[in-house]
Amino acid sequence: MTSTERDPVLGARRSARAFALRRAHDVLVLDDGSEACPEPLWLRVRERARHAARLRVVTLGAGRGEGTDGAPAQDGGPGRAAGRPGDVSGGAPAVERRVATSLPVSLVALDATVVLVARPGRTRAVTDRDAVAALRALAESEWDRARPDGDALAPSEDTLLRLLAEGKTDTAVAVRLGVSPRTVRRHAAGLMGRLGATSRFEAGVRAAQRGWIRMTDR
Repeated sequence: MTSTERDPVLGARRSARAFALRRAHDVLVLDDGSEACPEPLWLRVRERARHAARLRVVTLGAGRGEGTDGAPAQDGGPGRAAGRPGDVSGGAPAVERRVATSLPVSLVALDATVVLVARPGRTRAVTDRDAVAALRALAESEWDRARPDGDALAPSEDTLLRLLAEGKTDTAVAVRLGVSPRTVRRHAAGLMGRLGATSRFEAGVRAAQRGWIRMTDR
């Protein structure tokens, strides 16, 4: 998108929305990928955000962190470069990225003052204090329940963990996944290794603690 084009969510580069983004210290993006724009919302936000801002992003899918060279860093990965307060130069900020299996809405939360709610064909800039607080709380909740990028499970791994946590046998899990019991045991061992668990029960507990599964799910 060129500098003269109007972004469907962020507005023109000299608009009030763009100004609010450049001033924001804490930016939280929920990007469900529903926009028609070919470039993801979070990338366009990153391009316009101040260098010293904290930029957190939740997207859909089990992605992999790609560092700080223009793609998202893993949560807890390399930090952003130092910048002076108020600095809007020096390049784009680093990204803390997490992934979710679903998102209720796409939005851009700018500090505790403005939330841009992105819907197909229309974006609403919310400035009412109570509405901003509610939307910000929603975004923070989605951030908390999302998994760090690079730490997300593949769909088959998610199902495997859930079934094992329910106490299903290797044979039952194998039938559900369409694989052999030996494959189930191999993948279970791999997940236990990732979780640092010595038993399947411990793996289920640790997976729940990390937000990978909910132990009460059936």
